[in-house]
Amino acid sequence: MRTFVTAVTAALCAVAVVFPTTRLTRQIASLDPTKMPSIAMVDERFQSYNIEMVEVIGGRFWKPYESAANKSKPQEAAPHEGFTPTGIDPNLYQYRAPIDLSNARLRKLAAALGPAYVRVSGTWANSAYFQDSEDPAPANAPTGFSGVLTRKE
Repeated sequence: MRTFVTAVTAALCAVAVVFPTTRLTRQIASLDPTKMPSIAMVDERFQSYNIEMVEVIGGRFWKPYESAANKSKPQEAAPHEGFTPTGIDPNLYQYRAPIDLSNARLRKLAAALGPAYVRVSGTWANSAYFQDSEDPAPANAPTGFSGVLTRKE
């Protein structure tokens, strides 16, 4: 039996040496979406985009890449200071003032994206306090929160 196994193994090795393995050729598939049948219609209102919560309420957010390389600049003082996700170097963040959502140019550009839903979310949304009154936002977020979202915002 051992002689038979040795002979078969030798024969397979010889075949592999004599007949080089054929190259596997890739089949290139091309798709033309215009020729594909439609399977459903999606309402245009489901087109949407996202705004990071910190852009609405202000707070510490990622520094632009060029400033992240220069760590010698001191951090700016910021309201609601101290929020940095666990395990991330706080020097990678800087304070960002809230964007002005009443800005006419911004509103005109955003209207061109419509109809659409705007989703305000992100890590900062998880710890935002919603000021459910017409009172001005407190100077600092309540304990356990990193920012304050007002009705006006």
